[in-house]
Amino acid sequence: MKYAVYVFFFVFGYSIYAQNGYWQQAVDYTIDAKVDDVNDVLDGKETLIYTNNSPDTLKVLFFHLYWNAMKKGTSANQKLGVFNSIEGDSSDDDFGQIDVLSVNINGEIIPMKVFETIGQVPLKQALVPGANLTLTVVFRSKIPSCFNRCGKNNASGTDYTFTQWYPKLCRYDRQGWHTDPYFGREFAGTFGKFKVNVECNASFTVAGTGTLMNKKYLAKGWKNLNPSEPIKGKTNWVFTADKVHDFAFAMDREWVHQSQRIDSIDFHFFYNKNYETQWTNLATKWQKSYAICKREFGTYPYPQFSFIQAGEGYMEYPMCTMLEGSYDFYSTACHEFMHSYFYGIYGSDENLYHWMDEGLTQFAEARVSDIDGIKENIRAQDIAWGFSTDEPISTAANHFAGDYSYFYAAYNKGQLFAEIMQYIIGKEAMRQGFGKYYRTWKFKHPEPNDFVKVMEDASGMELTWFQNYWLNTSKPIEIVIDSVWQTPQGLTVRLDNRGIPMPVEVEITLKNQTKKRYYIPIDLTNKSKSEFAIPSKELPIWSCALPSYTFNLAELRLKEVEKIRINPDGALPEPEEGGAFVNLN
Repeated sequence: MKYAVYVFFFVFGYSIYAQNGYWQQAVDYTIDAKVDDVNDVLDGKETLIYTNNSPDTLKVLFFHLYWNAMKKGTSANQKLGVFNSIEGDSSDDDFGQIDVLSVNINGEIIPMKVFETIGQVPLKQALVPGANLTLTVVFRSKIPSCFNRCGKNNASGTDYTFTQWYPKLCRYDRQGWHTDPYFGREFAGTFGKFKVNVECNASFTVAGTGTLMNKKYLAKGWKNLNPSEPIKGKTNWVFTADKVHDFAFAMDREWVHQSQRIDSIDFHFFYNKNYETQWTNLATKWQKSYAICKREFGTYPYPQFSFIQAGEGYMEYPMCTMLEGSYDFYSTACHEFMHSYFYGIYGSDENLYHWMDEGLTQFAEARVSDIDGIKENIRAQDIAWGFSTDEPISTAANHFAGDYSYFYAAYNKGQLFAEIMQYIIGKEAMRQGFGKYYRTWKFKHPEPNDFVKVMEDASGMELTWFQNYWLNTSKPIEIVIDSVWQTPQGLTVRLDNRGIPMPVEVEITLKNQTKKRYYIPIDLTNKSKSEFAIPSKELPIWSCALPSYTFNLAELRLKEVEKIRINPDGALPEPEEGGAFVNLN
């Protein structure tokens, strides 16, 4: 009888949940990791509880084995110069890999089929909708020399960086399995809980994702919360984290530690004393930057965040970031923290929608790092370089022609997507949109339509036309002044559009230095913008069907005008061949 009642509520509850339309999977990890710093290996055992909230029956599971990209002779070594660079003049100790030793489901060992960075586990009993599955994976990770975000002995002196270090379940969502091979670019994960126990030599300090449960950090080193636990030889570090989709940590013997509490959030700073000036600068300024972040993008929802001098370059992970941090990197640190929103809180698929992380993070960085308020207007032209190598931003991260094209699309065009959207709808509507995005999509997996929809709701404008142009084509924004003349109706100006339709702002400077602003809405938005840096007179609508637009200003005469400029605040990219400015002197 108990079983029958359970099934009734189980099925009934699941059907209500599924009818809501949106669903996402869940996975909880319990990981025991033993770090051998003599032989540079990590021996691990992970138990996963995977819940199938989808309407689909799953017959196979897929895993990411990221460190196999650093295995000698893999395709990643052939594809990326960062891997090739250590071929030939390096030893086998420089390479890394993950070996899966066993997969246990219901007491039965199931072989994992592996091709480089993806492992495949067939299920003898299919995982039906609403059910969960427990499996245990035993693995060994050979620690590489520090390159591509992880490894031993980084450039700033950190002993070990463990990122992408364990077999990680691939994402399954409305598009099915996301089994993208790893070529050193982007990630996708499934939200859940982590409990991670790291056993290592007691001389190390360990920092990373999650809340440290059994120790307390000191200015140098640590102490046990349980004073009876020995601190010689080996020791354990226990971390827990909830509503995250990855786990990373780093270890070092010599770190200096600072911390500060802001709004009940503990911010930690772990660094090599040789770089104390740069890291103290970060810690000193951080309260001002976080205040901007909270106001513009929402409250950081986790109990702690750690800035860690580790890794290669600069890379984000849930509740922490790995910063090589050997120069003045304040803006970069702000960038990496904002990843904890657009990568961490919003778990978008970074391979498919890289710009939703990198581009929106760039947009946020420009605001959060500006603690002195000197970047009131961000000029699009300072961001919009490299159109000659442009590929559509909708190209998946792994499939750009090269690093330059990927970087420009994910970072620059991604930031421009947000900057231009703000130009279209106004700053206050953009702020309200980010607020709704936070409230609606934190701890979920938003896609481009979801981001655009909240901005439409905030502004009352139609924006899918811009989404399609900017993400799915390589068309430029190229609106120019074709001609200016005097007619009986007054000053007459003709504009030509050679690319994406766009609302236009025009500034006319008279010879007496009076400036007049005008705003030309377009039909595609179905609504005019109401917020301007300088009050502007609205002109008739420009139809997207017409490549040219002519307007008359009865209140002005050609002889009174010194110059005419479209895009006077630089919110849009400038046409490559000019034409946005006419000097009539």
